[in-house]
Amino acid sequence: MKALEKAIIFTARAIVFVDLISVLMYGTSDQVTAAVAGLVAVFVPTLVRKLYPHPHRKVWPWVSPFYNDGVYTLFAIFMAAHVTFLNVPFVHLDLYNKIWGRADVPSHYLGGLVTWVIFNEVVLESSRTYNLGWSRRKITTISLSALVFVGLFWEVFEVLMQPLMPWLRETVDNKIQDVVMEVLGFLTGIMLVYAFKYPYSMTEPMENIPEFSGEGSVDLLPKPKKARK
Repeated sequence: MKALEKAIIFTARAIVFVDLISVLMYGTSDQVTAAVAGLVAVFVPTLVRKLYPHPHRKVWPWVSPFYNDGVYTLFAIFMAAHVTFLNVPFVHLDLYNKIWGRADVPSHYLGGLVTWVIFNEVVLESSRTYNLGWSRRKITTISLSALVFVGLFWEVFEVLMQPLMPWLRETVDNKIQDVVMEVLGFLTGIMLVYAFKYPYSMTEPMENIPEFSGEGSVDLLPKPKKARK
């Protein structure tokens, strides 16, 4: 892990922890829930790496985002921003629900970016691991379709949960805006991955890939290879 990535992840953890302390002092139940979930989430990749240091090659595509330092960094930024929008530590400002009605704009943008890079890595590593030979265009199309599906599902879920969680009530225009911001996050992800090869490359193997377990049981699987252009 690069020094800058370590610094960003450490800072994000600190922000979420401070936010949790502040909401325990004066926050609402949904703010406390978000802060607790955020604090757990920013440690999950580290826990997975420690508890499962040698992933089985057959499941590698599905767990690969946990081992990617760049994905971890982007995810940490998203979580720190999201909990801060719900509660600015120690000043009792709920940007998301009370102060800034458009606070969900950057949240959905970052969410779309992070979700797409995760989905895309899973599809990319599946193509490599199982020797599917998918082109970059097909990989991107599959991951974008998954992103749009999850985004639409989340908006429907919010509508269904409104009777129990009134703060989820939004206009149709707002929901369209949310999906648009998620797509803009996807476009940023395309630029990062294709132009800057961050947090991974579509044509080169992942850096610092862990040693796989169960080699004897995966001999029949072809060797991983690069995605076609």
